[in-house]
Amino acid sequence: MQFIAICFAAVCGVGPVTAVDWSLGKCATRTNDCIVIDARNSRYGDRTHAKVDLGGMTGGIRATIRARGKSIGKPDKSYFGLKFMFNYRDPASGALKWPQAEHRGGNFDWTTLELITDLGPSPVGVVNLTIGLQNVSGFVEFDTASFKVEPYKLYEFPRYNQDYKVHYPKFVTKRPQLRGAMLAYDPTEDDIRTLASWGGTIGRYQMSRNFQIIDGNLDFPEYVKWLDGRLDLLEKVLVWARKYGMQICVDLHVPPGSVRDNAEMRMFTDRKCLDLFIECWETIARRFKGNEDVIYGYDLLNEPHQNQHEVPYSYWDAQRMAAEAIRRIDPVTTIVMEANRSSSAPAYEYMSPLAMSNVIYQVHMYIPSDFTHQGVIGGWSPPEKWPNEKKGWNKEMIRERLKPVVAFSKRHDAKIMVGEFSAIAWAEGADRYLQDCIELFDEYGWDWCYHAFNEWRGWNVEYAGDSLKTLKHVGDTPRKRVLINGLRGRKDK
Repeated sequence: MQFIAICFAAVCGVGPVTAVDWSLGKCATRTNDCIVIDARNSRYGDRTHAKVDLGGMTGGIRATIRARGKSIGKPDKSYFGLKFMFNYRDPASGALKWPQAEHRGGNFDWTTLELITDLGPSPVGVVNLTIGLQNVSGFVEFDTASFKVEPYKLYEFPRYNQDYKVHYPKFVTKRPQLRGAMLAYDPTEDDIRTLASWGGTIGRYQMSRNFQIIDGNLDFPEYVKWLDGRLDLLEKVLVWARKYGMQICVDLHVPPGSVRDNAEMRMFTDRKCLDLFIECWETIARRFKGNEDVIYGYDLLNEPHQNQHEVPYSYWDAQRMAAEAIRRIDPVTTIVMEANRSSSAPAYEYMSPLAMSNVIYQVHMYIPSDFTHQGVIGGWSPPEKWPNEKKGWNKEMIRERLKPVVAFSKRHDAKIMVGEFSAIAWAEGADRYLQDCIELFDEYGWDWCYHAFNEWRGWNVEYAGDSLKTLKHVGDTPRKRVLINGLRGRKDK
């Protein structure tokens, strides 16, 4: 492995941005200021790394580098493909961050790759820089002399209805707190019966396929046919839910068009995808109106993701348009709206309520993701544990990260639902993490759904092991005991 020390130019008076210890991959060569990665014979690609000292930069930054490529394959996931990426640990939260430039594929001449991200308020020092190809074949050349990092004024998401107070009908305000889980892709009556026997009173029914697959769900007639099948199953799920005393949150987990190669939902820039998304919700509303006794709500858009720039149809407007279309058909059933950035808590800092009654707002809790998702995305990652006082990972850290959601709820009298929270089965202290989350959700009076019941074994509380390869069904686990006690409203573990 070859190491090369390089010093880049100073950045806007912040101090020198220095890259040291270039680590060339096996398919990489360097001539003067150019690094060439020829991975046309490798389906896994190849990457080169360096250390970059940002010298205490904060807030928005823009990193650029010139590159050209040919025969670059199409990745199957938005986080694979052409790489121009930073990796660092947030000084405030201790969480790992992986901002990267938008992808390019196929053939392209010299162009500027652009990485825009928000470092946050805490000064950031050394970060890892990755260039190359991940899980795709191809040829790419980088002009390292063109690399630079500079402060950047980030796009500010518009805010609406800041004085609006949400009103709810009595059938919502009078019911007790609901606790449950995300259901399997194809739930059975036994699933509903078992979850109810554990104490569950709500299930999130996910209509999902091709999740995060680039350019997925573009065959519109086939997508509509698939959705009709999921709605047929929903008819049965509602019968079972009534039988066992549960509510069902109807979750359109994947929209038409899925995502682009920049991880952003295609319908934010493609009107045809957006129109079909709205039409799908009109179909659901016509078919299921009058079931507000068992339907918790129409969950409009699972984990919306809009990058920090303006688009024709924002994550907020897309949901607003769908909600308005639903209300014209079904004025009674609750609507569930999600925040940006995968409905994360920090995105509630700029979340706006709809000027509409009976809307519940959903948050997902996977903070810190390098604990909850260790070894889940992209293969191996360092083992992490919970709690970790050295990193400040404890129950109070979760409380701190949920503050934007609490503030939003208080300002708008808005009800909150936790649509997903979890920790991977092999994470040390996963049961403690779930316990801390549940205690806080109960303290705030939020409805919640664990992710996920009888679904993928990595989230399944009846599986145990130290990696995905060693996971086995064991029936009883500490995570399962915590979940059942939480579902039953008990404080003991």
